[in-house]
Amino acid sequence: MGSGPPKQAGPIPAGLEGESMPRKIDKPTHPHQDRDETATATAQKYSPRPASPASLMALLVTAGLTAGLGLHGSAARGQERLPAADAGSASQVWQFNIPAGHLDSALISVGNTTGLEIGFDPQRLQGLRSPGLQGGYTVQQALQLLLQGSPYTVELSGANRARLVELDPQRQGSAPDGSVSITRAADAGTGGNILPEVVVSYASPQVQSSTNYTVSQSSSAAKLDLALKETPQSISVFTEKLIQDMNLTSISDVLAATPGVTTVENGIPGAGRVEYYSRGFAINSFQIDGLMTDGAAFGAQNNASNRTAVGMQDPFLYERIDIIRGSTGLTTGQGDPSASLSFVRKKPLRERQILANLQYGSWSTKRAELDFSTPLNESGTWRGRVVATGDHGKAYVDRVKQKGTALYAITELDATPSTRLTLGGTQAKRRLDGTGPHGIRRTTNIHSPNTELDRSYNNATRWSYRDFDYNNVFASIDHAFANGWQIVGAYNHFSTKSDRLYGVMGTTFYMPQWDVASYVWGRERYDNATNAFDVYLKGDFELLGRQHDFVIGVNQTKSDRTNYNYLPELSDVIRPNSQSQVDDPSNSMWRSERWMRPSQWNDGDIGLPALDLPNWQLIGLNASWDTPYSIYNFKREQKGIYGSVRLRPLEHLQVILGARYGKGEKFESQPSTFQPYGGLIYELTPSINAYVGYARVEKPNTLELAFPLDVNGNWLDPLKANTIEAGLKGGFFDNRLNLAATYFTMTQDNYPIETNRYVANPLYPGTYSPAYVGLDGYKVYGVELNAAGQITPHWQIMGGYVHQRQEIPTDFWGIETGEDFEAQFFFPKNSFKIFTSYDFGSRRQFTIGGGTYWQSAGRNNVQYVRDDGSNYYWWQGSYALYNLMARWRIDKNTTIGVNVRNLFDKTYFTNSSAGNYGAPRSITASLNMKF
Repeated sequence: MGSGPPKQAGPIPAGLEGESMPRKIDKPTHPHQDRDETATATAQKYSPRPASPASLMALLVTAGLTAGLGLHGSAARGQERLPAADAGSASQVWQFNIPAGHLDSALISVGNTTGLEIGFDPQRLQGLRSPGLQGGYTVQQALQLLLQGSPYTVELSGANRARLVELDPQRQGSAPDGSVSITRAADAGTGGNILPEVVVSYASPQVQSSTNYTVSQSSSAAKLDLALKETPQSISVFTEKLIQDMNLTSISDVLAATPGVTTVENGIPGAGRVEYYSRGFAINSFQIDGLMTDGAAFGAQNNASNRTAVGMQDPFLYERIDIIRGSTGLTTGQGDPSASLSFVRKKPLRERQILANLQYGSWSTKRAELDFSTPLNESGTWRGRVVATGDHGKAYVDRVKQKGTALYAITELDATPSTRLTLGGTQAKRRLDGTGPHGIRRTTNIHSPNTELDRSYNNATRWSYRDFDYNNVFASIDHAFANGWQIVGAYNHFSTKSDRLYGVMGTTFYMPQWDVASYVWGRERYDNATNAFDVYLKGDFELLGRQHDFVIGVNQTKSDRTNYNYLPELSDVIRPNSQSQVDDPSNSMWRSERWMRPSQWNDGDIGLPALDLPNWQLIGLNASWDTPYSIYNFKREQKGIYGSVRLRPLEHLQVILGARYGKGEKFESQPSTFQPYGGLIYELTPSINAYVGYARVEKPNTLELAFPLDVNGNWLDPLKANTIEAGLKGGFFDNRLNLAATYFTMTQDNYPIETNRYVANPLYPGTYSPAYVGLDGYKVYGVELNAAGQITPHWQIMGGYVHQRQEIPTDFWGIETGEDFEAQFFFPKNSFKIFTSYDFGSRRQFTIGGGTYWQSAGRNNVQYVRDDGSNYYWWQGSYALYNLMARWRIDKNTTIGVNVRNLFDKTYFTNSSAGNYGAPRSITASLNMKF
């Protein structure tokens, strides 16, 4: 926190004696290491000599990432250490590319390359610099050159251990051969002060993600490298290990398991339209490797809340996924105060690694995963990684078939010791047959399901389908200056194509007692092309004797969307109000094919609707299934500058300040948006912080394809949403266990409410449009409790409880705007999600885990009319789902496992107003191999 001496760690909890204790070290600055994360340090004594209070720290770094996978926390976790010859052979020559910079970072780089454990006190190295190192050297030669001119030398105390020794000032100098003199253990008593032997294991973010349910830090919230306990916002992290243990095979699965996020499926999960909500608003903000983009980049449809294509993304391609709740305008630009998704791609490893996973599960679903990383030259300065998945199978709903593939490739080149070039691409395809966008409407308003239908019922025709194609090409350049500052430039091009043809029965109404149901059909086809770039400079600086961090940058995202309009969806289907109306053959609803007889459904085996419908001819449409009657293009663009700084004015206090100033929709009347960000973090103990944070997000005030006017004929100002959070956050056992207790409140201002007045529309002279007023004071507030990481080296957990409420203003300017609902289905008042696992045996030969998801009862916010004219809401009762996982490690390379979802086969709705059901119990067996 400050520049004073490090603090003594607290007592080790019961059950963790002999395990790791928390320390913090400065992040690596060499480009070969992951500079977007703070190194994780796991201290463990291996000397009978007690460590001095609080000022002792050491660094253990791995020989390439693959070696690191086996070494991370080796003493604490019972994993194998590196072979003794890896670092200790006097004749072994290693290739080094270490830039000039801080001495401690240079020592980290040596360990990262060779696997050498180097014991030292980082406080004593503050202000010391290294000249850098390039070329081939033995370990001893490399350390001698890096330490030249410093008051330290090195003692190789074992095959893969070393420790710094403080030279006696009278004995410092050069040996006859020009090398720095070495103080051996035999000389230590007379000339050298050996630093206490404390070893700290350095774990790269990739290692953290592959071994734990959390990471030590993230830059997703403020673009600064912040520990999670130092981030003044609620954040959940789905690591590679958590995703694998829970068997999450889509982003929709990830979001369904995220505390504080509600998934509303309007059709078959994974196939129909879906919306993701957090704190009462749809999630519409995204990042990928820190680059701001929008939903169109991932294939989202033009409807801002339709995220079906986003949910189809494959999480196996990513190292981790961060979900930041609340207002995220600083990093994602314009949007809603819901949450943002930050995707962190897998990066090439410095050592060869092959992962292969095979799965077979319920409904004949099959899936294969491959992850291959390798250096492409002898020195490892050029690396590549390929990740691929493929799956196909059926579903719990009759006649549904699905298949998909995903391919991701990336290469990194350390063009110089300080400059890294990255190039890569992703392609994903998915095909679904026999599915529609909406499920069938419920026939009752009680908690029980439609008694005449079961969970396998399919209300889509046999000829319904969905095709999806996603492509992404990206490139970046990353340069580290000698002072440790870093400049990054990144560019991404996204292109997506989607085509859906559907006919669905009963989505507007389903009345089997009269043998009538709605019938809608249409074709949705759209193309999205998005270009996004981001350039930023980040680093640290010294002011008033303390270190501070900053980042400043500029970014832009531009989306070009094309809609091909075919037969429109008939959304205005009128519900019949009597048996006689249904039986009237002259009723226009029969002639337009907006109604149909469920008795003639024939399990969806019906033909395409006729194209000679009178209603279409009356409005002059030449309807065709193959030729669009219109093509609509529209563009969305936002660009801006941003910056944030972390100040440490006091030893225990951090102050974070940031803002983004940007332009949004290309519309001259819409003003620029300013989105500030701030936080105060106070260290109560070395492991616990108290914090308060503020963030704003804005977006232009739009209504579908128009912009609202106020009562004076001016365009309404942007929507503004201010989020305030306060609470406690803890990072225990070297931030391997993160806990948080948060109170949040969000207030939205300037929501457009239509009045009974009309004003002249400046875009269309001579026309008038409804006037709007901006509604202030809509409020969402609540409490969140979250936990993620290792409780012990063998026990991991991810979970969270959320209680949230809303307040809706009423009688604003004489306009009734709503009521304070006790609950809504997309906004459950209470929800709880947890998953935990435990490793049995010192070598983790058997792992068992499980979890649950529970949410309180809720209703949608639309009133429906019964046959007798009375009103009612559709309800979804509270429900809980339980999942199980088990893994058995056959040998060091092979693991078999099983996952069970919905263990007790709970029947529930995925949407309070539709009758489509959630997935019944399913079982998936897996075979995982690592080489």
